[in-house]
Amino acid sequence: MKTLLAAALLILSTLVHTAAAAQSVDTAEQRGRLAEQRIQIEAARRAREEEERLQQAAEQARAQEEAAARSDAARAQELGQQPTLAGQERSTDRSASEAIPPGNTVPAGNVDLSRTLEQLRTLGELRDAGYVTAEEFDRIKRKILDSQ
Repeated sequence: MKTLLAAALLILSTLVHTAAAAQSVDTAEQRGRLAEQRIQIEAARRAREEEERLQQAAEQARAQEEAAARSDAARAQELGQQPTLAGQERSTDRSASEAIPPGNTVPAGNVDLSRTLEQLRTLGELRDAGYVTAEEFDRIKRKILDSQ
């Protein structure tokens, strides 16, 4: 009888441990699923934030291009040129002979200086907007100034 009782206790003990082990496996699986869900949610949040950051950067770039186009149009108007329309190449992309109409004469040094200042201004805006690092800014600035 004692052996039968001992065997029954052993079987009962094994069943309790098996049930507890099964519960801990289920808990571990559940924790794993929750961790995976958190990782997916965090990845989706980061992707959303990156997309928003890229949209803001694109909007800033568009605004800067529009401001530069307005600036070019004002500069062209001062020189008696036809203002540049949106979508056309900016006057800084053209050669110096095309940028100045034949009737207006501006000393060549002023055109080069104006183009250099425009390039430096644009480069500074890119640095301020975070598109260019300080090291890149210094390297490109030296290159622009050395080309004079």
